[in-house]
Amino acid sequence: MTGVERLARRGNAWKWSIAGVLFLATVLTYLDRQTLSLCKPMVCSELHLSNEQYGQLLAAFRWTYALTHVAAGFMADRLPLRIVYALAVLAWSAAGGAAAFVHGFPRLLQTRQVLGVGEAFNWPCATRIVANLLPPEDRPLASGIFNSGSAVGSLVAPLVILPLAGYFGWRAAFVAIGCLGLLWVGLWLWMTRKRVVEWGSGGVGETGQTTLLSNLPHSPTPPLPHCSVSPSPRLACLTRWLREVPLHPAFWMLLLVGVSVNPCWYFLNDWIPAYLHDQRGMSQLSAGMISVPVFLAADLGNLIGGGLVKFLTLRGWPLRGARELTMVLAAAMILPVALIGHVASAAAAVALLAAAACGITAILANYTACQQDLSFANVGAVAGILGMACNVFAATVNPWIGRYVDRTGSYHLIFVLVGVLPLVALLATLAFDALLARGKVNR
Repeated sequence: MTGVERLARRGNAWKWSIAGVLFLATVLTYLDRQTLSLCKPMVCSELHLSNEQYGQLLAAFRWTYALTHVAAGFMADRLPLRIVYALAVLAWSAAGGAAAFVHGFPRLLQTRQVLGVGEAFNWPCATRIVANLLPPEDRPLASGIFNSGSAVGSLVAPLVILPLAGYFGWRAAFVAIGCLGLLWVGLWLWMTRKRVVEWGSGGVGETGQTTLLSNLPHSPTPPLPHCSVSPSPRLACLTRWLREVPLHPAFWMLLLVGVSVNPCWYFLNDWIPAYLHDQRGMSQLSAGMISVPVFLAADLGNLIGGGLVKFLTLRGWPLRGARELTMVLAAAMILPVALIGHVASAAAAVALLAAAACGITAILANYTACQQDLSFANVGAVAGILGMACNVFAATVNPWIGRYVDRTGSYHLIFVLVGVLPLVALLATLAFDALLARGKVNR
């Protein structure tokens, strides 16, 4: 093996190890979120909160998470990712830990708002990094790896948080999870110490991109277009951005995918422990633990959703066909959860939830890869805008969910929507692929 080949192999191993670090960051985001949902009975009892107020806490996170996404996306495209990402994780970890020291609803709501600001950077930064590091055929799998952190975070959260809350109180659980962010920041700075280009002034670099590939022998993706400081090139860059993002019909199909399937995933994370506790008569500990197989299935869905695409493309399938088959199979897994209200067995209900979680995350892995296919130069901005839209939708409906449950004592209509909405995401993805294919032919 030549020296160049050894360097290339080390470079490839490093790329996939970075995907692993992104996975750990995503685990952290969901540990911080799940702390509130798993400790809901204890928190609501001590602070005298209703289901509607709990929904308002979820909405407070979603609103700031949504509104910060666009700025986070543009920063991910233009500023040093190494520093931006580290500061974001520090911010959301501090906010998560600060919840342990509040004694009323308004202060708790404020910590959820700051948590949303910090976590808004995770997906734009991670999506930008994956786009920089890997070619299109590898991005669904890498996206599935870091996306699977959401499922793993939800999976391990009951195993970590509930014992802490049970033995030491819910406040100790918030502190412990917040402290984990410090460990991640140290790992991230160490892993990226030699390969990330830093810019002294924090401005746009020579190639216009925050690159993690500058010292590798072969970059699999082209550099971003250079935009100088003179007015004319800046206008040209703005025109190109408008053409490739908000004015591109495929962007609106991605937006439809996002607002269809992301709220389904958010609902599983925010409300399943409460559903199992309130509707299935489980204790807080049992409800948290029984959700473990649901999120294990979600983790598998991330890997299967990306891995099946790579498996099929290696065997000669076109990327479009491989993605569409994966999405069809995923939607078929989700649909039966609409009938969960008619299922008497708790075990059968958990099985339906697990199948739905697997299908939802399989769709999300491919949805994230689609963002990278739309416009490589604007991956962070695309992820930020789409993330904002999805979370505005989720922030709007969360108090409504709480109000609906308070008034009806049922989750029936919610699960019908969870079962049906991914079909909309499937149709929108088919339209997205068709629009991109037509655009390539026209060029």
